[in-house]
Amino acid sequence: MTEPRMYPGTGADERTTFAPYSAFDIPADLRELHGRYDVEAVARRVRNFRYAEEWIMMILGGWVATVPELPVKTGLGRIIWETAEAADKLGKRLPELRCGTRSVSASEAPNEAFAAFVRAVADPESPTLTIEKLTGVFDVFLPHLADTWERTVAETDPIADAPTIKILEECLADARRHIAWGREVLDTLCREPAEAGRRRERRAALEAELGACGGVTGELARDPFAVPLSSRDEG
Repeated sequence: MTEPRMYPGTGADERTTFAPYSAFDIPADLRELHGRYDVEAVARRVRNFRYAEEWIMMILGGWVATVPELPVKTGLGRIIWETAEAADKLGKRLPELRCGTRSVSASEAPNEAFAAFVRAVADPESPTLTIEKLTGVFDVFLPHLADTWERTVAETDPIADAPTIKILEECLADARRHIAWGREVLDTLCREPAEAGRRRERRAALEAELGACGGVTGELARDPFAVPLSSRDEG
């Protein structure tokens, strides 16, 4: 450029010169405007994710009174709060996805079979079933959600769907911490062969049900790129 740029003002005497730099010479945005999901598909996924987060929050909240181990009670408190916060963020994203202003409170299961899976996770009530309770959430439900969020972040439009990516990345960071905490607690509770067997049996049963229903988006069974549940690292 041979002549300096002119900064626009309201009059000729207000126009100032400056060297071309900053916003005029930023590196090219190398991201591509495309993704696997259109806006309707993203909205449907966000509703599915919010449904899952709401239920994890309610399940864990209901268990606080029936879990006798004090360290588990205190650990669940923060997880419940952070899960509620995630559900709120997902709800606030929905009106931005052409879902209408009322959709902030909307969530939905992908199918009735997934809703039945959620009920199965919530089923243990007895104070003697802490292993079964935690296994359902921290060995099966949350790891599946984290895997699905990670794939959604990788496959959705990195430009047009950037707000969803930001929310899911924050959810992922929390979920990874929650899973690590839950599995550490389970490892402590399952030091004896009998307790470890209860954990394996519970995990296998729930993973079979989760796989059959297609997971949180209902797509697990027919998605050729999905990671098989049985291939995950053991907790």
